[in-house]
Amino acid sequence: MLSKFAFVVIVFLSFFGFANPIKIEIVSDYNPSFGEAPGDLATQLLLIITRNLKNDMKIDFVPASREREWRELQNQENVCLYNKVKTPQREAMGVFVSFPLMAFPSNRLILRNKKFVSIEVSLKDALSMGLRIGVTQGRSYGLEIDDFIKANTDRMFISEGNDSAFRLRQMLVQGRLDGIIEYSSVFVTDFPSEEVLKDISFHAIGDTTATIFGYIACSDSRTGRAAVDLFERTLQKRTIQELIIQAHANLFLPQEEVFISNSLKSAFNIKN
Repeated sequence: MLSKFAFVVIVFLSFFGFANPIKIEIVSDYNPSFGEAPGDLATQLLLIITRNLKNDMKIDFVPASREREWRELQNQENVCLYNKVKTPQREAMGVFVSFPLMAFPSNRLILRNKKFVSIEVSLKDALSMGLRIGVTQGRSYGLEIDDFIKANTDRMFISEGNDSAFRLRQMLVQGRLDGIIEYSSVFVTDFPSEEVLKDISFHAIGDTTATIFGYIACSDSRTGRAAVDLFERTLQKRTIQELIIQAHANLFLPQEEVFISNSLKSAFNIKN
């Protein structure tokens, strides 16, 4: 009789264990204490989703570098990251939501004063030309590019720190690098000047996936899995899915927009 009562208590506690909002730390490079609204779409979408979860989840942003983000995810039980590319290595570190938060065209090889390079080029060929190419440490560029960087770290410029991606874009404009691996829209947003862009060329990287998705990932713990379940249920809502698709409109270069929209519809299982 006692063991039966204990079983009932355990089931009761499991069911109501998160009756109050669960507390999640969002570890990222966004710091709301500066009093600035987030400028990137991924953070804006995350905030919209968490507002839909106001009775179930309370979030706090914890500023950190990209490398520290993944350490915190593994070492803490209540950490979530967002806009993260899935890789087998990362899926071993935490639990990913199955629906994407963001979609991007593949990274481009962005070069300065190198317009003689073919519109599509492999990274192997780019390095064989003696080009100095910069990448951000701890960032995933997609499985194929990540594997290449790992095998050729000594031949590339590796930038570290919270704002390393922006520093690389600056170094390219300043002529301190021949190229960087980055999304074309991100670069154009930072440097829209015709004077800058006249020297810049965007090159498709051979043998890479056409669309890259950014996901929410949480600690592989009871709290983390509960957060993933909440995010999952919210991202299943058609209104949220349509909001995400609409938010991507006009975000990328015209030739990439239709493909991004169709890729998101496919990820959300939207048929029309």
